[in-house]
Amino acid sequence: MRLKIALKHIPMFLGLCIAALTIASCEPADEVKPLPPTVELGSEIVEADGGPQFIRVKSTASWTLSIVSEYDKAVDWIKVDQESGNGDCNIEAKVASNESDDERSATIIVTSKAGEASAKLTQKGKANVKPDPKPDPDPEPKPSVTGWLELPAVNDGTDFFTHSMTIGSTKTRNYSFIWDYDNLVAPWVAYPLCKWNIGNNIKRTNAWGLDPLLPEGKQPVLFRGFSEGNNGWYARGHQIPSADRLTSYESNSMTFYGTNMTPQIQDGFNGDIWATLEGKVRSWANSSDTLYVVTGCVIDYPEGQTVKYALDNYGKKVTVPTAYYKVVLRYMKSSTIGYSGYSACAVWLDHKVYSSSSIKSSYSMSVDELEKRTGIDFFVNLPAQVGEETAARIEAEDPAKVSWWW
Repeated sequence: MRLKIALKHIPMFLGLCIAALTIASCEPADEVKPLPPTVELGSEIVEADGGPQFIRVKSTASWTLSIVSEYDKAVDWIKVDQESGNGDCNIEAKVASNESDDERSATIIVTSKAGEASAKLTQKGKANVKPDPKPDPDPEPKPSVTGWLELPAVNDGTDFFTHSMTIGSTKTRNYSFIWDYDNLVAPWVAYPLCKWNIGNNIKRTNAWGLDPLLPEGKQPVLFRGFSEGNNGWYARGHQIPSADRLTSYESNSMTFYGTNMTPQIQDGFNGDIWATLEGKVRSWANSSDTLYVVTGCVIDYPEGQTVKYALDNYGKKVTVPTAYYKVVLRYMKSSTIGYSGYSACAVWLDHKVYSSSSIKSSYSMSVDELEKRTGIDFFVNLPAQVGEETAARIEAEDPAKVSWWW
């Protein structure tokens, strides 16, 4: 009897289930709602003389950009190279000189269907500019912008950038660099190196990408590598090596930004002697508490010689360097070489094909000698750490005469 009653109700039960499924299938799927946009400025205050300004837009939807002054009036003293887009974007703005004594402000507004974001930019007036009564005809470079030991001095008018990374729960610097907008290369890249930030957690990412700190039009786009310019094909040569940052995908992918690349000869240089030098520097770091590294490229063509260049993926010219160097400041508390635990070594390589990949001591020089060749003041924060006299001794020492390096 119970079985008959149960069977009797099965058609009704099935009908209810089908109806429920039909109703459920008619309901629209949840849509992924775009997030509100954000906008960031390279600097919120601009000098009266004006100049380039960077605007960083982050958006998950299409957006438009507008610039208004007080009372929503249009602004004619800020020009941008892009007023709309879809997704994240780096925009270059050109700020005209402010000839008035009064400061002026404008609001940059980014609007998408998900919302609106704004940032205020203020430009100083001429009244805020006090001329130097006794200008130096040959000014000294400014000290480093931070106290990090790896940094050289940064000259006035030079754009300085730093990429940060996270190791475990610690946010720290990955590397810093300055930018040459004419040649589209970083004259130097500086970074600390030790077992902790080298890591061995991942493999090389090959995440070729754009540097989010610069507009796309002001950096080489190298997803497909360099194209031939006026002197054949060149490889994408890292300044901070990929193998120096294997702690995470984040830290390694930053080494594949176009701003970290220069056009290098592949056979006989990038894949040979340069790779050997990169490995030697890592071996020094693994035998140190910390190694402070500056990798640089030199562009010094003799007068009358054709300047070589490669092309990025959009046809922009990227100058081929004539030489490269690495200069390191080693710290080892228990060290028996150098002074106060510090010692230094610089290696110079002309950009050419080498028959041997060996790094010879004859390629090395003191920091002082490298400073004479490049005109750069390296390890500008070292005197504050050890004193002027000791810093001078460290930078004057000839590494070719110190067996530890070899």
